[in-house]
Amino acid sequence: MKKLLLIIVSGLLCTNFYSQKLEPQECGTDELMRKHYERYPEQKAQDDAFNLEISKLIKSGKFAKTINKKLVYEIPVVVHVVSDGSAIGTVNNKSDVDIIAWVNYTNGVFSGSSTSGMAGTSAVLPVKFVFAKVNPSCDPTNGINRINASHLPKYVSGGVNDDNTTNAVTANDITALGMWDTSKYYNIYVVKKLTSNAGALNGYAYYPGGSKDYSFMATSASAVNKQTLAHEFGHALGLRHTHEGYTESTGACPTNTDCTLQGDLVCDTEPMKSLYHSSVPSSCQTGQINPCTSVTYAGGERNVMAYTYCFRDLFTPGQTDRATAQLLQYRQSLINSPVASSTTPNNSTVLTTACAPASMTNPGGFNIGVTFVKFGDINNYSSNYKQASNNFYENFTGNYCAGVSKTTISGGTATTLTVAPGTSNPHIIKAYIDYNNDGQFNETTELVLNQSGISSGSVATVSVTPPATAVANTALRMRVIGEFNGTAVTACYTPKYGQVEDYSVIINRQSLLAVENVAKVNTTEITKDENSVYIKSDLKISSLHIYDASGRLLTGRTDIQSSEFRFPVNEKNTILTVAAVLENGKVVTKKLKF
Repeated sequence: MKKLLLIIVSGLLCTNFYSQKLEPQECGTDELMRKHYERYPEQKAQDDAFNLEISKLIKSGKFAKTINKKLVYEIPVVVHVVSDGSAIGTVNNKSDVDIIAWVNYTNGVFSGSSTSGMAGTSAVLPVKFVFAKVNPSCDPTNGINRINASHLPKYVSGGVNDDNTTNAVTANDITALGMWDTSKYYNIYVVKKLTSNAGALNGYAYYPGGSKDYSFMATSASAVNKQTLAHEFGHALGLRHTHEGYTESTGACPTNTDCTLQGDLVCDTEPMKSLYHSSVPSSCQTGQINPCTSVTYAGGERNVMAYTYCFRDLFTPGQTDRATAQLLQYRQSLINSPVASSTTPNNSTVLTTACAPASMTNPGGFNIGVTFVKFGDINNYSSNYKQASNNFYENFTGNYCAGVSKTTISGGTATTLTVAPGTSNPHIIKAYIDYNNDGQFNETTELVLNQSGISSGSVATVSVTPPATAVANTALRMRVIGEFNGTAVTACYTPKYGQVEDYSVIINRQSLLAVENVAKVNTTEITKDENSVYIKSDLKISSLHIYDASGRLLTGRTDIQSSEFRFPVNEKNTILTVAAVLENGKVVTKKLKF
């Protein structure tokens, strides 16, 4: 879910924060992503392709114009506090009050607030963490999930270390104890100790768009006045270290011939070394000469994404632009997630019983399945198959609360069905609708989508027009399947590597006379009303979606059920596309200039 918020940047300078004793802020993301890309080279190729696209936009002068700088995107988070059996409120099992204060402090770092010690000159990273209000079981939550790992002796003694488990456990051992759907929640794990072969770590996070997506934080770095979480979520938005490309063994500075494709990929951050290896260790480098530019440091020594002994109080405009582009490209599922609201979608429905898979043939980390389904009002992001959650079958009907999983479509017109595959490997995508409501799926008459060779970054799409014989005004089961390309797939097959998802569809078929009357009398107006979109119709408005000029979804409402609706918009100097779905299934669109 995304809120349109005014960004308020304080111009006040911080005072006492610069006098604090600052410790090295080691981050494990570089090594983490190197190993991840070795295992999933197609995800490295996807990342490189998007960075090349951004590079071309920057060089053409169009990039900054594509970034909306007047929005703040809310990111629903769950903080998993992984204890060693210690009492709540102690250092290895922090209290709710401590966790809330830490997350609020991090939001201040994002916003450039002086209360977080940020300089008034810092650019704003347009994100805000909000604690999830609904857990995966649809129960209320405060967004803090406590995991007692005292039954893991190696965790109690040594914490987490993916390189050496002689006296520690792996991150997978911890995530297996609890991970909430990464398409709905950003998972943050606070652990007693985090290390690697390189030594102690304060945290790490995965870049966006891949098959893994969470952050691990050492409890020592999970506190007010620590910028590590903001640093790690910068990585989760695709930002690199400012010293990216620096070679520690030779001391060579990062190559900066093309600042859009080399170093940290940002042109308004100065090329620099890791300042943990400066000639004056443990001393802030402000006022010193940057050996990579031969002039005085211009703020890089204070950048949130730097390795530095200075207080980190700066993001640059180039960093926020790149982070926003990555956010909109890869994190639509988070910024449109409903779990940050206490009001959940109403997906209540009763369907005829149908076959359902009971097992998985080849469970493993192949990242195959379905990650997004759009069909009428259905607008649901989900995770592909993950071994830890064993989600080879997802029944999104009934009491599902973390997305819109039911829709009413018109029986006489076509409705577009769009399905996105898992994050790795080519897929075959199939979809069925049980038109005769007999609890079975006919492979000829009820197969509505059948496409192969669908890879991450692309989608399968088809226009669906229900046959005249389809049962009307009754909830019907729609089944969507994502499987490894070349696998034999039927509606009732046992998944081999992939996933099966079920949704509900109602076909609205009015009499011809009623349709004719609607055609004659119904009018729907979509207009700009001051700083709002205003819609008025003779029929009730079921849902509303607003898209920016690039076609990305900015916001969506699926619970309107009113013939008149006004939605505030803070966009300026842009063209938005507004799409309203009426109660009879008709879609009305209009472009508005703001």
